[in-house]
Amino acid sequence: MRKVLIGLAIGLASAALALALGQSPFVGTVEMKTYDWRMRAVADPSAAHDDIVLVNIDEKSLRSLEPLVGRWPWPRVIHSYLLDFLARAPVKVVAYDVLFTEADRRHFQVGGEDTSGEQSDQALAESTRQAGTIVHIADAVAEPLESDRGKPGTPAPPLPGGPFHLDASVEDRPIVTPPIPSIANASRAIGHNFVVLDSDGPLRRYVPFIRSGQQWVPALGMAAALIALDIRPDDVRLDRDGLWLRDRFLPLQEAEIPSYYGEHRTSRRALLRYAGSIMNDGHPLYKRLSFYDLFYSEQQILAGEKPLVDPATLKGKIIVVGATAPALSDLFTVPVSGKMPGAAVHATMIDDVLSRRTLRKASWGESAVASLVAGAALGVAGTMLGPWIAMVLALLSAAGVTATHTALFGHGVWLALAEPLMAIALATFAGVTYQWVAEGREKQRVKKIFQRYVSRDVCDQLMDNPALASLGGQRRDMSVLFSDIRGFTSVSERGEPEDIVAQLNEYFSRMVPVVFAHRGTVDKFVGDMIMALFGAPLTDPQHAEHAVETAVAMVEELHRMNAEWAAAGRPTLDIGIGINSGDMVAGNIGSETIMSYTVIGDNVNLGSRLESLNKQFGSRIIISAATRQRLQGQYDIRPLGGVTVKGKTQSVDIFEVAVPAPVAGEAGGV
Repeated sequence: MRKVLIGLAIGLASAALALALGQSPFVGTVEMKTYDWRMRAVADPSAAHDDIVLVNIDEKSLRSLEPLVGRWPWPRVIHSYLLDFLARAPVKVVAYDVLFTEADRRHFQVGGEDTSGEQSDQALAESTRQAGTIVHIADAVAEPLESDRGKPGTPAPPLPGGPFHLDASVEDRPIVTPPIPSIANASRAIGHNFVVLDSDGPLRRYVPFIRSGQQWVPALGMAAALIALDIRPDDVRLDRDGLWLRDRFLPLQEAEIPSYYGEHRTSRRALLRYAGSIMNDGHPLYKRLSFYDLFYSEQQILAGEKPLVDPATLKGKIIVVGATAPALSDLFTVPVSGKMPGAAVHATMIDDVLSRRTLRKASWGESAVASLVAGAALGVAGTMLGPWIAMVLALLSAAGVTATHTALFGHGVWLALAEPLMAIALATFAGVTYQWVAEGREKQRVKKIFQRYVSRDVCDQLMDNPALASLGGQRRDMSVLFSDIRGFTSVSERGEPEDIVAQLNEYFSRMVPVVFAHRGTVDKFVGDMIMALFGAPLTDPQHAEHAVETAVAMVEELHRMNAEWAAAGRPTLDIGIGINSGDMVAGNIGSETIMSYTVIGDNVNLGSRLESLNKQFGSRIIISAATRQRLQGQYDIRPLGGVTVKGKTQSVDIFEVAVPAPVAGEAGGV
């Protein structure tokens, strides 16, 4: 439970850090890149509205009309021919994305006749009035000069298509310049061209309405959509969550903007839902026609000829006219692939409204919950599971979160993705790091305790491979050493129990390192006896050599201890050691709950019997012939002959390993 709570704390802290980092510009940019990726992932070109048609002022139109009227911009009368052609269909509405904010003062030769700029303007105004479906564009992009800041703006004169009754939360634009009066007054409505590019470049959102003085002006695409749906100005209203267009709801998000009047304010903007890129596998997103083809078709109709394009094919369509020629520089970077001309962006606005295809940005609280849940889950996983499992789980979680957030995006909800992914990464890293540090510290603590009971070799082997702690054994060629204190019973009867225990602990504390120093394992203590193993659990080809070296070193260490005890007026001790080598069964013996690593077999019993023979022969170290045969070092070895020990029917040859007597003044002896 404690680790679960720690994991939760780590996960929640990681999520909180991710949420804090999410407010930084860098992470904000990363989030917008995931936004673009999701937009491309859910885009469905087949969902593009069939009734939307783009009439492109393309390179073909520029080249074809240049011999007739010169280079762009064309005289307004050229545009009037297009409107006359579209009125023949008739089309439902035309969004005309070309600025006519200044009077045309040029003279042109059109059809062999001189045409003044004023006549050209009048021709366009008349065609606009006759059509009755034209939405012209007002320029709301211009910013005031620095010297004009703080001064009243330049509101647009009363415009057709209103009045709308919204509120002051709508973004105000200091300069709104409509088409010249003759064209503006003839229009069905006026739409603005103000667009907002995000700091990293793409056009992801638009401003449905701007405020100019005391009137509210829709975006060009919004104005066209309202006409196409026959939505009156009184049917348009704002509430705290967004914009109602009669029965259609458009979610809006607030963005802080610097105001022309000096203070900072918020603007309410809508997210664009692109159905796809302008071209999808070679097929255009919306039906496209060249301006020149329609202009030429109108000329053919006026001449009584069969037109290149039959106007009846456009009956009831929603037309967006705009520049697509690269030379006219009306291209925008968008979340879907490639660049998109402004006319296609306006078409996307129209399509979103007609198709009820909206996108709502989830609240900070909703995004925070997603990050906190992801962080908490991975924090617990990181602290409870192994690092590899935790990392695999983190990858699966990141994939799951990405898939879920992408699916939500497709259903119109933009839930932040960068923050929960950061929470997953931070929580996993922190959890695994904690586990590595904390578990490493715990492992070292357990290891230190464990080493008090088994040799360092056994401890290291079991810590590296805990599976070795399972019940079972294996036959091994090894040596066993038994060491017993001579006359310890009589010594203990003469002294105080506390003193005897203290002396015995001191004896063991000095002897165990001797065993460990020669690659031995202390199997157990039985009273005052030490049982040590050589060649198990780790294989040791020189196990007999190391066992005898241990015995000699134990006797020498006892000499030193006896000298210290005698000087302190404490009783001295003597020991007997028996060593045998051969096949023995070594392993974990006991139950699943309590077990010990030990050895069993006849050769083990023989080693114990040899230790007890030291009393009979007055020796300290007795080894078997099997051990003697395995020795390579130089020792003072004396044969003791053959003996028949308890449990054996045949005699066993045994040998004494003599140890030099202590130097003068050193206590000890048999």
